[in-house]
Amino acid sequence: MTLSRLCDTSTNYIGQIEMGRRIPSFDKIDQIAAVLEIPANKLFECEEKEEKTDKPKAKLYLGKMPNKVRNEIIKHIVDSIKKEVDASFNPQNY
Repeated sequence: MTLSRLCDTSTNYIGQIEMGRRIPSFDKIDQIAAVLEIPANKLFECEEKEEKTDKPKAKLYLGKMPNKVRNEIIKHIVDSIKKEVDASFNPQNY
């Protein structure tokens, strides 16, 4: 089964996400990550080596966003990290 079917979306939509033409919702990011059986943050890792700058690129990118959007993204990231940390302390994982 294809990723698009497993995520209940079109192959065109997945392709547009891959090319950076569409930005998926947080729910869709979580759904894609679940289907791929990876943490959602892994979807944002880049395999290419980035040049060193004084500021991380994420900080520059977030700095250009409206406060409401930036705060929502930061909240989602923090919530995802908390979820991963809580899961790591779950006795069933040992």
